[in-house]
Amino acid sequence: MAAKQLINSSFSNSRIDKVYYGQGCLANLPAEVDRLGASRAFIITGNSLMKQGTLLSRIQDLLGDRCAGVFSETKQHVPRESVLAATRAAQKADADLLISFGGGSPNDTAKLVALCMAENVTSAEQLDRYRIRFQYPDQLEVPTPENPCLPHISITTTLSAGEFTNFAGSTDPERKIKDLYTGDDLWVSAAFLDPEVTTATPSWLWASTGIRAVDHAIESVCSKSAMPFADALALEALSMLFEHLPTSTKYLESGKNLESGNGEDLAAAANCQVAAWMSFHAGTNVWVGLSHGIGHQLGARANVPHGVTSCIMLPRVMEYNRSVSAPQQRRLAEAMGIQTSGMSDDEASIAAVSALEDLIDRLGIPRRLRDYGVSREDFAPIVQDAMEDMVVAFNPRPIANQEELVELLEKAL
Repeated sequence: MAAKQLINSSFSNSRIDKVYYGQGCLANLPAEVDRLGASRAFIITGNSLMKQGTLLSRIQDLLGDRCAGVFSETKQHVPRESVLAATRAAQKADADLLISFGGGSPNDTAKLVALCMAENVTSAEQLDRYRIRFQYPDQLEVPTPENPCLPHISITTTLSAGEFTNFAGSTDPERKIKDLYTGDDLWVSAAFLDPEVTTATPSWLWASTGIRAVDHAIESVCSKSAMPFADALALEALSMLFEHLPTSTKYLESGKNLESGNGEDLAAAANCQVAAWMSFHAGTNVWVGLSHGIGHQLGARANVPHGVTSCIMLPRVMEYNRSVSAPQQRRLAEAMGIQTSGMSDDEASIAAVSALEDLIDRLGIPRRLRDYGVSREDFAPIVQDAMEDMVVAFNPRPIANQEELVELLEKAL
């Protein structure tokens, strides 16, 4: 077999100093705050974790007098005003370190608070100066912060894995578009993957963000910018998620929490957390594609939850890309546990899509656009906005025109 031709490129390592993982690792939080030289840690979280109380109290107890305050009003899809409100609260608390606690919304909010504090951003108009601007296929403008940002520690309760990139998304409610932001200082300083803090996560949220991690892995392997180092991580992540996501979701769905189960339940959750990390470790080097690009805008325009967009769009995008990525999808099928011997690449790709849909159905997540109130009237603006999302440029199949994407959404309706 001829050797695969590699693209001449480079790889930038993550600037995350430390990743703590495994049951009980959160006990290292005080020492990590001290290592970063901070004394006024400001927690950014959501209302559900604030109301649940127990897990947040545990973090506050670990911090002791290092805790400078809590902002608990983060919103799904990170609207600009919530970012600015959190920034004002962090400034009032004289924060010297940010801690995001929760899923993707607190994490992205904290990244953008760090940007706003560094650049003295006080209005939506000022924040707009830092958003990435893209027009398909190759017009790109990437403003970045100039001043150093506060350190940021992520304590994650879902599997969306945004803490492992230096990108953040925020929704402009007037334009109904989710914008992307980036900068070298938007990396978190440390991430905590402790399954004990996932015990209050709703089962649907855990499961759907698990499919979001599956989406990271699949689109990385199929990306125009794919490379062997990232493939190895993504394929192993995919295998782990297919094995452990149903077990951990089932226990959360039962109405119990993982801590009250046996060690296997927490171990399954811990394996999912590590798999999510692996799925996106190379995310600033190997770019995802169309499922993410459409998904960002489904959230901004139609309020579809972040992970759910992957449950809806990923199977259809895999089908859309089959003509150019069937060999890569064969590898995905094998990582899912499918015996592909005797199959053509197309047949293996079909089997991979079927296995993905079966996993989503077993997790109990509806996977049609109509299940979330999206109608044909939404298609044109969603497609237009998706074509301004830079990740679509790395989709393996070039997009001939917007009508192709309308047809894709029609299949997902």
